Amino acid sequence: MKKAMAVLLMCLCLSACAAPAESGGILGQASGLDEEEILLTVDGREVPSWRYLYWLAYTCDRVAERYRDAGAVLDWQAPLDGGTLADYAKDQALADTALYATVENWAERYGCQLSEQERQVAGDDWEQRTGEQGYLEKLADLGLDRERALELNEVGALYAKLCALADQPDSALAPAKEAMDAFAAEDGRITVDRILVAAGEDRNAARERAAEAFAKLNGAEDQEAVFDTLAKAGDDKAGPRTILPGDGQFSRELEEAAETLEVGQCSGILESDEGFSILRRLAPETAEIAEEYFDSRLQEAAAGAKTTLSQAYEQLDAASFYKKLEALRVKKTQE
Repeated sequence: MKKAMAVLLMCLCLSACAAPAESGGILGQASGLDEEEILLTVDGREVPSWRYLYWLAYTCDRVAERYRDAGAVLDWQAPLDGGTLADYAKDQALADTALYATVENWAERYGCQLSEQERQVAGDDWEQRTGEQGYLEKLADLGLDRERALELNEVGALYAKLCALADQPDSALAPAKEAMDAFAAEDGRITVDRILVAAGEDRNAARERAAEAFAKLNGAEDQEAVFDTLAKAGDDKAGPRTILPGDGQFSRELEEAAETLEVGQCSGILESDEGFSILRRLAPETAEIAEEYFDSRLQEAAAGAKTTLSQAYEQLDAASFYKKLEALRVKKTQE
């Protein structure tokens, strides 16, 4: 499962830049826009140009880096998913911008605003990660100064508060068990435990031990307790775990067998290269997926947000913007 807010973690590590931002900064010069003018709104939240342009520069850099690594020629007009590569960069930057704005909107809605003390703590923590000159220059190339980096950093702190609220039972963001179970089933994740008798050097002897374990299990009044005992004494010490199709924890044959089980049900003896397994399907480990579920809700909200785009946004050309941005970066290094 993808992490919707992985991008926020990057902002938590941002370092300071010494020079203050100006309306005619590198982003404004590359785009021809006033960096403080409102470029778009997300569910009514106004977003200044610099925020979107920061994400556009960030996305373009990532695309250019992938092309360089592949030894390919970067062509922003190359067709991609019904548009061009430049369209993709513009859309991805808009998605990241909307995600940040949605975090701020949710923080207001659910009472997770930062107090002055929390803002100070977030700033102090951020300050401790400053000082690497090369990284400072890289951030300046993305149009960030200290004030702007701190602003984005605070969005990361708001996200952390929202996550904490979602972890509180009966809170406004606490997920319903039914919703969590449905989310776990969407991508085929299954929580299982298993009794494993490794084949070892004597596969026939291992087969006999597996049959003995299966007989004990079937004859037990408390099958769950017996399964737990046999699993702990077996050769798989990992214990209960959540698997995803193709994640490599089990062979495909074992995955398919697990998929057929109902919660609480045990399989028969399943033979594979490693030995003999008996599986038991468990209820989903909701604690393991709580953060992913919250991220999915946040991402869906951002994707479905009412976004109003200005004429300046509509006229912005990503390829032209990035070409000018790269030229300005080169000029800066030569000064």
